[in-house]
Amino acid sequence: MGRQLFQDGPFIDPPVAPGTLPAQITPGAILPLWVGLHFTPIYANDPKAGKIYGVRAAGVCTMSVNTCTLVVTPKFGTGGTSLGASAAQTLPVMTAQPWTLEAELTFPKVGAPGANSWGYCNGVLLMQGTIATAGAGTVITFGGLTTATTLDVSVNSCLEINVTAGGTVGAPTMITHLAYIFSRN
Repeated sequence: MGRQLFQDGPFIDPPVAPGTLPAQITPGAILPLWVGLHFTPIYANDPKAGKIYGVRAAGVCTMSVNTCTLVVTPKFGTGGTSLGASAAQTLPVMTAQPWTLEAELTFPKVGAPGANSWGYCNGVLLMQGTIATAGAGTVITFGGLTTATTLDVSVNSCLEINVTAGGTVGAPTMITHLAYIFSRN
């Protein structure tokens, strides 16, 4: 018999209007894809040892040049502690192509307030590869089991997903249509 799980969430409803959460990408700047405290909050003292959060997001991406690279960096807290950046991935030219993101944030250990709490984040950003090329697709993985950081879970925080563009960027955009967090256990 399978284990019965009680999945909670999303904690906050996703935005109801497309393009509510735009992200204009600036070369070299690390920018959040959405407002983490609003759409992917982690409330004070909610994480317990073994707690798992899931994050889902989706939107559209436009890249005007094919020498742009993208790095995805999850962070605990607004502009906070990095949980493992991806490698730089070269993106193809695309116009308003869909992207989707899935991530899991796990707390294997929760300690005293302010210290000794550890978290791991693993995720993937999927988007179009070179148009009209068989088997093309862009997969950017981020985080990893080797990424453990001391986190303060005794205060309100969030999981923030950031992107950094490099290379010849042109005028790219990543528009987030939805982003939400839920508890797996």
